[in-house]
Amino acid sequence: MKSQRPALPPSARSLRRAIEILGWVTVSILVITGLVAIFDRAGFLTSASNMDFTDPIATFNPFDGRYVQFSLSSWAHLITGLIIFTLGPLQFMPSIRRKSISLHRWSGRIWLSAGSLAAISGGFIGIFQPFMGVDGQGFNESMATTFFAVYTLFCLAKAYSTIRARNVRAHREWMVRSWALMLAIATERIMLAILMATTDIGVPVLFGTTFWMAGLVNLAASEIWINLTRSPGSGHRHWKDLDAVSAA
Repeated sequence: MKSQRPALPPSARSLRRAIEILGWVTVSILVITGLVAIFDRAGFLTSASNMDFTDPIATFNPFDGRYVQFSLSSWAHLITGLIIFTLGPLQFMPSIRRKSISLHRWSGRIWLSAGSLAAISGGFIGIFQPFMGVDGQGFNESMATTFFAVYTLFCLAKAYSTIRARNVRAHREWMVRSWALMLAIATERIMLAILMATTDIGVPVLFGTTFWMAGLVNLAASEIWINLTRSPGSGHRHWKDLDAVSAA
């Protein structure tokens, strides 16, 4: 007989639903922040492409100039980022998976592919061209980019391999980790803005530091949520369905 997790008491189910609502509000804020950043950067690159210059770093600044210098990687990162932030929320809506499994699967394949390309293109810029240089404060940014780009690719690979093995529970958990890592760029922008407004620490120090902070905070949040919503067995029954059965 398959072991089943004991039914949660009503207070625990209520707490989980409350955390879910808070989580979706947070995700909505991060998605909007990410989309604003994407369109802002796309507008900058479009404007820059209509200008005449020989040295993008000297024409703009070390931070903006590197995106112009590596425009192909920048556009790849922005386009895949738009796909990630648009399709991301859909991957975690059980109603879509129940009503249209084909849509869930195809959007998931696109999302995984976009996430992989985004990690590679963003990693290329952040690792090899941190705006403060690899031998200065930029080394912190370069190391953070290396770690999170590699770990994102690992999470995406695990998400793919586990669903191929029909392990829905593990697939969902690796997808949650992947999504949390991809949202970290928006978390980093918010942290950076807050710290720039409230401290006298310069952007060269803050940029790499907030990158680490955002990635670790998002990963910690994802692990907490995974442990709160882990389903028994292979995870074919969603935690919401189990809660509904317990409440009946």
